[in-house]
Amino acid sequence: MKFNTTKTTLSTTITLLAIVFSHINVSAASFSQFSPPQNLGASINTADMDQTPVPAPNGLSLYFTSTRAGGQGGNDIWVSLRGIIGAPWGPAQNLGTTLNTSSNDTVTAISPDGLKMFITSNRTGPGTIGGPDIYISTRTDPNNDFGWTTPANLGPILNSAAQDIGAAYFVDPATGDESLFFWSDRGEAGLGNIYRATWDGEGTFYPPLLVNELNSPAAERGFTISRDGLEAFISSNRLGPATVFAIFVSTRATTSSPWNTPVPIAGLNSGSTSQPALSADGTVIFMSSNRTGTIGNGDLYSAIRVSVNRTSTGDFDGDGRTDLTVFRPSNGTWYYLGSTNVFATVQWGLSGDVPVAGDFDGDGRNDLTVYRNGEWHTMRSADGGYTQSRWGLPGDIPTPGDYDGDGRTDLAVYRNDTWYIIQSSTGNFDIRQFGLVGDIPIVSSARP
Repeated sequence: MKFNTTKTTLSTTITLLAIVFSHINVSAASFSQFSPPQNLGASINTADMDQTPVPAPNGLSLYFTSTRAGGQGGNDIWVSLRGIIGAPWGPAQNLGTTLNTSSNDTVTAISPDGLKMFITSNRTGPGTIGGPDIYISTRTDPNNDFGWTTPANLGPILNSAAQDIGAAYFVDPATGDESLFFWSDRGEAGLGNIYRATWDGEGTFYPPLLVNELNSPAAERGFTISRDGLEAFISSNRLGPATVFAIFVSTRATTSSPWNTPVPIAGLNSGSTSQPALSADGTVIFMSSNRTGTIGNGDLYSAIRVSVNRTSTGDFDGDGRTDLTVFRPSNGTWYYLGSTNVFATVQWGLSGDVPVAGDFDGDGRNDLTVYRNGEWHTMRSADGGYTQSRWGLPGDIPTPGDYDGDGRTDLAVYRNDTWYIIQSSTGNFDIRQFGLVGDIPIVSSARP
């Protein structure tokens, strides 16, 4: 078997079809769940502790914290770059001695304009309040990942002698007020609660106040908020045990309304999962996790917002609209015109293959898939990987669809008057007799 593309090029070619449009204004209310988290790979994750992912507003830089070799000592701040939304992340680069010290330095947030970075550090020296404290670094060019200034401590009103960690910056779209959400154990040593401090944007804070609705008797250790201020994601060990954290979401009707009781997010939590961070458009959530399958002690993952059965047939960019796509059997090439007029061509398959449409990895986007004599060959949009599955016989009609309602497309074929299905949720076989010999199944996107 030979394809018109190689595994080496998968991560590059998939970027043309797996584009997440950073300028689309997507409301959080448009979605109801997240896809299965995907490991961000060996260019970012190592055998050491990799944590606190923070995407830049342009979606082309991912800042995070790591204890890997090549830094200044302890936790250091690193950045990984890519040239286009949806492309794989490039090799991590240390941000040097301007931001990092021999102490623990952790990135926690970047402002929407890309000009402010908030970090947590237990460094010593002038201005230190306690340990660790919240600092700010600035830059004048939002696209210069190495143009940050030396971090400045945000002072004794915000910081205390206890732990003050994980600042998330928020500008209320209704009022323009600026504030920082963060967690601190100043009121419960060794645990942590979520606080909010309003800020005049020029260095003056009002005393932080507890966000009571988001807190519990357990530890709250991470926070991110959507641009509209109507969703908050926190990590907490309130489900127990103390060493296992999970990500919760809370919503509110307006930015002046109280938060609803946080609930754990189905599908995201496995092992200890924490430190959530949202992309600028709110469609991607990043997190740290030590779940089974990690490269090291803790890895960075991402998941995309989807709704069960939301993915339209032929929706390769995940915006809920079907894209114009054709498969040319003469050369095994897909020609794609996205719903925002983005054009791409990708070679995937061979002459005589049958193209099939479906979201087999559950990330809310259709995957490039061809059916060949009982074999399914899929280029996954979630990570650019390749899956080969055998299901069916030569002459069967491929009939992929979400038959079990789990948000992922199931492998299925139609033969004479019988449907043969593998449920993606359980892996069980489902054989149903429906129709007559010679009937054409209408869910099939192509004919052999």
